[in-house]
Amino acid sequence: MTVRHRLSTLILSSSLWLMALTPVFAQADPNAGTVAPAATFTSQGKSQSLAAYRGQKVMLWLFSTWCPSCQAGLAALAQEHKTLAAGRVHLIVLENYQNGGYSGPTLQALLNHYASAVKDAPNWTIGNATEKLAAVYNAKAYPDIYYLISADGKIEAVGSAPSASMNEILAFARK
Repeated sequence: MTVRHRLSTLILSSSLWLMALTPVFAQADPNAGTVAPAATFTSQGKSQSLAAYRGQKVMLWLFSTWCPSCQAGLAALAQEHKTLAAGRVHLIVLENYQNGGYSGPTLQALLNHYASAVKDAPNWTIGNATEKLAAVYNAKAYPDIYYLISADGKIEAVGSAPSASMNEILAFARK
């Protein structure tokens, strides 16, 4: 391993550690209590609008495939899929724009490994964040950030690491 590679790895791990120390919800833009801004993403090669989900409870989750907590979050959401479906929560699961700038497994490989039972579930939309969506919902380029959006389009909560914050997500589903 070259010195340059070791330094890059150290900087990345230090940055991730510092991000873990700063609650995502304190740094998020948009914030809880505001109306979810309009944005588009791609799913199955087609552009889709977040506004098309107005009238439904939505969990908008942006994650990076190389992120271990994101992989655990995908598995946790898949495990709770029946509760989320019963709570009429539509999950919009999006790979961060350009995977957060790092290489990792493909989105399809992660789905096959962690969420194969739900990848075609009607309350799951899986795709990729556009650059514009990322600029609105993940301007700080977190590897993992989600928004819980009420049926009336207001952001109720912002968080990260679904596996660690599942109680909040399930409480949203039970509302």
